[in-house]
Amino acid sequence: MRLMLMMVCAAVSIWLGPTAAEPAAEPAPQADARDQARIRKIGPSLYQLGNVVLNVQARTVRCPGRVNMDEGGPIELLACLARGKTHESVLTLEVEPKHLQVALKLLGMKEGRNPAVDYPEDSPVRQRPAGDEALVSVEWRQADAKPEDKPSRCRAEKLLFNVEADTPQAEATWVFLGSRVTGGKFGADLDGSLITTYHDPLAILELCAPTVNDDIYYFVNKDICPPLGTPVELIIELPKEEGKEAEKQASTEEKE
Repeated sequence: MRLMLMMVCAAVSIWLGPTAAEPAAEPAPQADARDQARIRKIGPSLYQLGNVVLNVQARTVRCPGRVNMDEGGPIELLACLARGKTHESVLTLEVEPKHLQVALKLLGMKEGRNPAVDYPEDSPVRQRPAGDEALVSVEWRQADAKPEDKPSRCRAEKLLFNVEADTPQAEATWVFLGSRVTGGKFGADLDGSLITTYHDPLAILELCAPTVNDDIYYFVNKDICPPLGTPVELIIELPKEEGKEAEKQASTEEKE
């Protein structure tokens, strides 16, 4: 566990790498001692960075948020900050964007291009490796739930309704683009876009589906989405086959 804590501190000292969506124009900022001090061990295999909780054994990242839209559209984002593009985002998350990105790096994810995006023929991004993909889910408690009841949970993409196909979005993964530094600021901080359904090179995660190339496809799936204002928890996790390898690695690190 000591080794894992050292890895956490090392990663936070780096903070941000250049995204594969666009080359970084400036060097990545480094965290100061105060930033590193914000990492807290809160339980076995659990670390907290701001409002982001990382489970290094299960390889999951959890973020608090709320339902921002329970109907309507068009939708370009699954999640943004409360000061972001709330007129086209299903959820708002109560996190600092750089904390989310660091947590995903600690999860073992590598940033890269979105293989579903139709990049221009002359774009250097086309030659870069695809970013790692993750599963994203949303949990919430029903208004009439008892304390002993388990929270409701669904895959995040099921909160989207494809109006062109007239059906809820099929299950899909989400690509780790990795945001970048631009103009001296972390890109995801500029307009608060965290997880997008329409391609945004400054987003952190993005839907891996052909629909990502246009903003005409999605409205909120009102048949599944919790009511407006409902507190939610967004969960990012590795696919099962990757998760097993990560759990094995975490077990080895625990013994060391």
